Amino acid sequence: MLNEFIELEEDNWFYLFKPTKNHIDEHASFDGHMFETYGDEVAYVKEQDGHHIWTYGDGDDGGTYIWNGWHFINRIGYFITEVPWEDGKDYQIQISEQDYFCENCHEEWYGDVAGLIKETIAEIEKCPACATMEELKEYEYTKESSNA
Repeated sequence: MLNEFIELEEDNWFYLFKPTKNHIDEHASFDGHMFETYGDEVAYVKEQDGHHIWTYGDGDDGGTYIWNGWHFINRIGYFITEVPWEDGKDYQIQISEQDYFCENCHEEWYGDVAGLIKETIAEIEKCPACATMEELKEYEYTKESSNA
């Protein structure tokens, strides 16, 4: 039997599960809530009940996510929550969108630039670094024609 898959917005997750502050490092990421993957912080996380542990990590699509439970692969950090997650449910909280990877030139684009590429010229399957002016003009012409 498959677990129920639940996606939450970050604010909803904070409200529902109540991540605790990192008492070891007051300057921790996520406004002081994330625990690191090494040293005293990870040792503290390992001491907690597994139903209160959440993993922050890189997703397969390039974005970043928080998942319930202890995970090792692709981990960036951990959270401990006051409210436990339930067995039979897999939670996913998207923190950042996937970056843009140009299949043509293998250039990676991050942050706002990646979002702009995905919203505009990703359909031509080339990024601004490798698309020719003719390809960009043709894309704009096709886009304008379809909106007319």
